Amino acid sequence: MTVEEIRDIVRQSVTRVTGIAPGEIDDASSYRDALGLDSLSALEVMVDIEYAFKIKVPEERMQSIKTIGDTIQVVQEYLSAAKS
Repeated sequence: MTVEEIRDIVRQSVTRVTGIAPGEIDDASSYRDALGLDSLSALEVMVDIEYAFKIKVPEERMQSIKTIGDTIQVVQEYLSAAKS
């Protein structure tokens, strides 16, 4: 899966939870400041992403995710680990 495909799926997940158009979401968008998500909504996004990619991200790792770019990087890591 390409980075662009991952990015599109992550944006779709954020859109489902927030209603923000995918075109308004970029890699630098922070969940709290740019997207206005509280911790519960951010968790909802991450659960949606885990389901979409069929991965499980530990809670400790989720806490380090602050931006869309962080999310994409984590998804790439866990998809790569799943292939190994």
